[in-house]
Amino acid sequence: MKMTALAVLAAAAVVAAAAILSSPDARSDVAVLEIGGGDNGRVELVPVDAGAAGPESLEFDGGGGGPYAGVSDGRVLRWVPGERRWEEHSSSCAPELLDSCRGSQDPGREHECGRPLGLKFNHDTGELYVADAYHGLRVVSPDDDDKVSRPVAPQWWQGTGRAFSFANGVEVDPDTGAVYFTETSTRFQRREFLTIVISGDTTGRLLRYDPKSGDGEVEVLVDGLAFPNGLAMSRDGTHLLLAETTTGRILRYWLRPVAKAQAIEEVARLPWFPDNIRMSPRGGFWVGLHARRGKLAEWCISYPWLRRLVLSLPTRHVQRASWMLSRLGRQVIAVRLSEEDGKVMEMVSVHGDLQKTFRSVSEVDERNGSLWIGSVMSPFLGVYKL
Repeated sequence: MKMTALAVLAAAAVVAAAAILSSPDARSDVAVLEIGGGDNGRVELVPVDAGAAGPESLEFDGGGGGPYAGVSDGRVLRWVPGERRWEEHSSSCAPELLDSCRGSQDPGREHECGRPLGLKFNHDTGELYVADAYHGLRVVSPDDDDKVSRPVAPQWWQGTGRAFSFANGVEVDPDTGAVYFTETSTRFQRREFLTIVISGDTTGRLLRYDPKSGDGEVEVLVDGLAFPNGLAMSRDGTHLLLAETTTGRILRYWLRPVAKAQAIEEVARLPWFPDNIRMSPRGGFWVGLHARRGKLAEWCISYPWLRRLVLSLPTRHVQRASWMLSRLGRQVIAVRLSEEDGKVMEMVSVHGDLQKTFRSVSEVDERNGSLWIGSVMSPFLGVYKL
């Protein structure tokens, strides 16, 4: 049975590769930033501290300090550029587990150590909100001596009978202090992310928590989403931008005015798997791209028999096939989209040795003339000087 599934997967991969190589990556009028070859001197790799990996999302504090990044062992680290070192800011795990978790890259321990993904400061209070894939939405205050983030609204999820299963992206409304976050799936955990995509799971949700309400309630704004991921607030505060990874869609959720509030619409549909979203100081917003969204994933969603065959394979085979397909053609790691109509304004692609270095990019954040590049898989941050 496994050999049959492997043969089907191989055949599907060939057809998918042909589709990839025969389709253009973008319109001819789109600016393309190529990284590789002679550009290597403009790329700096900042290794993650203490053997951990996967700085999936980046955040800067109110004074421009950082970046801060959550890593594989449950810690949130802060980069101190003047001293060229990382310092520990906080962690998701209990203090008694911190020593044993430090440096872990074992997905089998993520439920113990935590796996911080999305990060966002409330610049008025100095609080850092952390979307931990296993421990839910958490927060750490400047005056928390033990630097262990605490769960947000634990009474809410205890009342529902279960904790958040896969918290992912987070955003804070600077005007109201409301916290918006995504729950990627209510059925699967982070280590099962490929299963979420291949199975076509649509149990993801967009949630809202208001720390000023005092009742610990979490409001479900949208459900039925296919792998909701990164979040970003628009510049004028009227809407949220949300990446739906499985479908490749960027969605707009209206917050105000009242006439539009709670409406959701498609802004763009990308031929890649989008991850985190960050606003660009040059206009529009950056979307980090995990990989190309090929025919194989689409067919698995459309044809139950193929989905069953692929899901019967060892995860490592599916991951390897996905990675190989993502390297065909131009390897695009990020796109900058127009906030108004979602059109591609600029794309970043890598070639040569840097293709392996910058695989599975989660986030691109443009700061002070540089692109900070995060990945859920790599043991470093990338910095590219524009």
